[in-house]
Amino acid sequence: MPARTMDDIASFIDQMSFKKKLFGGVDELDVLKQMEALQQVYRSVYESQAAYYQALIDERDAIISRLKRG
Repeated sequence: MPARTMDDIASFIDQMSFKKKLFGGVDELDVLKQMEALQQVYRSVYESQAAYYQALIDERDAIISRLKRG
């Protein structure tokens, strides 16, 4: 299911975990994979919100057209 809200992003971040290296912290490749996944979640939320706002704009435009026609 695609992410739709900022809460979905927060939930994704809360669930993130990184593989540890034996020496020196975290596995950089794993961090990059996690960041790519996070970027996809952000994109999903953005696209969902963009579609929602476009629908509102289209609805507003339709109402204005009807009012102009009388």
